[in-house]
Amino acid sequence: MELQDFRPQPKLVTKVTEVLRPKFPAIDAHNHLGEPFGGGWDKRPLAELLDQLDEAHVTAYVDLDGGWGEGILQAHLDHFKHPAPDRFWIFGGVDWAQWSSRGEDFPEWAAGRLHEQARWGAQGLKIWKPFGLHVRGS
Repeated sequence: MELQDFRPQPKLVTKVTEVLRPKFPAIDAHNHLGEPFGGGWDKRPLAELLDQLDEAHVTAYVDLDGGWGEGILQAHLDHFKHPAPDRFWIFGGVDWAQWSSRGEDFPEWAAGRLHEQARWGAQGLKIWKPFGLHVRGS
């Protein structure tokens, strides 16, 4: 006798409902478009990504990569947000490395940078894990 002869055989029969598309518009509320997390969509034609989002019925997409730095934020705003403003929400971030050199002026400086990022088109704030893991102090 073979081992498979002793495995339990399922007997449950249920109704199968194939869902081909979401009932409501889908929003991808936490993702990354650039490298290393998002497959490098920032280096690929935007039309390819839009086709894939359309196929998956994703109507809006939150990109958190802008929190890596203002250069990345600008690049993502230019590549994703400006050509498809209703489709992408790009989040900015704080340059925590500036904290030690700016001292007590850091909070006001960081708030000013966030206001500037919002003026450019950033629509949210991504706080990366280094805040609290590596960035500590008063």
